[in-house]
Amino acid sequence: MKKLSAGLILTDGEKFLGCHSTGNWFYDLPKGEVGEGEDPRSTCVREVKEETNLDVPKEELVDLGVFDYNPKKDLHLFLLKVDKLPDTAEMSCSSYFIHPYTKKETPEVDGYKYLRFGEQENYMTKNMVKVINEVQTLYHY
Repeated sequence: MKKLSAGLILTDGEKFLGCHSTGNWFYDLPKGEVGEGEDPRSTCVREVKEETNLDVPKEELVDLGVFDYNPKKDLHLFLLKVDKLPDTAEMSCSSYFIHPYTKKETPEVDGYKYLRFGEQENYMTKNMVKVINEVQTLYHY
């Protein structure tokens, strides 16, 4: 059975938030695995807080549904459209992993960038590009 992650597209309608995955070349959406007994909307709010330090209003999240992400994982996406995107300089990550080479605790995210819809292929993995393209097709972003 596939695992389920939940994530957020934070957008002003032209750009959306990408979180740089520490130690990798790519940006990702703020997202993470849905915990046992946790609903996807709550996971989304928790993961956004952990990976960006942003508090997103749970009741304002638009449920975009579940997308086929990769062979082992589906992605339940939510959208939050805002008039003014938050300053990336104010964002920080509080979730860590043990780095395979240094063996030290390392933040999951080490940078933030607003990506224009249409330029995701330059910054994201092919699986995430597929999902973002599908969102654009369905919701005209």
